Amino acid sequence: MGKKTAGFDIGGHALHIAVVTKKGVKRVYTEALPEGAVREGRIVSYEAMGDFIKQTCKKQKIRFDDAAVILPSGLCFCRRMNIPVMSHEQLTVNLPYEFRDFITSEKEAYFYDYAVLRTLRDANEEPAELDVMAAAALKSTISDYKSMFRRAGIKLRTAIPIEMSFVNLLSRIKDGHCHCIIDVGHTSVRLYMFNGNRFESSHMIDYGCSALDGAIAEALHIDPFIAASYREANHDDCQNLPECESIYQNLAVEVQRAVHFFRYNNPDIELEHIHLIGGGAMIEPLRRTLEETLSVPIYNASELLDVDGVETEFGLAAAGAALQ
Repeated sequence: MGKKTAGFDIGGHALHIAVVTKKGVKRVYTEALPEGAVREGRIVSYEAMGDFIKQTCKKQKIRFDDAAVILPSGLCFCRRMNIPVMSHEQLTVNLPYEFRDFITSEKEAYFYDYAVLRTLRDANEEPAELDVMAAAALKSTISDYKSMFRRAGIKLRTAIPIEMSFVNLLSRIKDGHCHCIIDVGHTSVRLYMFNGNRFESSHMIDYGCSALDGAIAEALHIDPFIAASYREANHDDCQNLPECESIYQNLAVEVQRAVHFFRYNNPDIELEHIHLIGGGAMIEPLRRTLEETLSVPIYNASELLDVDGVETEFGLAAAGAALQ
């Protein structure tokens, strides 16, 4: 049997684990997190999360050789840049200065990594610039994550930003299309734009499924926690409440603005594929509203993995991390 790698995506309300081999994604697991385990995108207790990960793997009988994890955007800076052609040694020296507007501590307190997407050439076809995707994370953050997985009895091989996870997936299909991945989370919605496998830009909308839960709770006079279970099961067709429809429309307009801004800055790129992932990906009225507003078809996230029977809407980022 080939080597198995598990990708971990610790969201705001759920833990997603994707087990991957050389042949592709074998299975995706999702487990609800204890309430309050993650606040504002950050793990509250690395020790408690390590115990939870260990319990989940034991409960689900998940077996693998090593692991990779997605770093939340608040703990990892990721940016696309063009820099003059230089050697690996020169890049290593210069990367910290490219993040000087983002990092808050001394540059020595961070780990830096990069991937060269392509080499740009001048009029004489000589190498002129490198198109680079780079990331920076505090060494203390990486240490915390290593300790957390060590507590869970797991060997952590790598930690990457979510943008690189999606790059890994798009690099496998090599269709050259422009993709927009929309992550409909609990407290926010994030858009990630890619031209082929090259990350172009991202955008955050600061409300998500929790807004729907609040609307359902108010309309039906129930607790927001119960409203969340109603939304997930579409109990009494609550997803089609007028209060929810209003949120879908507002969200679609915000997404449309972000897409229009991307098109304005990239007039030669035609957006062809939209993928919904996250907790709100399966809300049919939201999918329908987005498709009608954007006039772009929404494809199942499984297209990015070329697999059937796997709930990739919830494990796409985790699978991309495992492919690193």
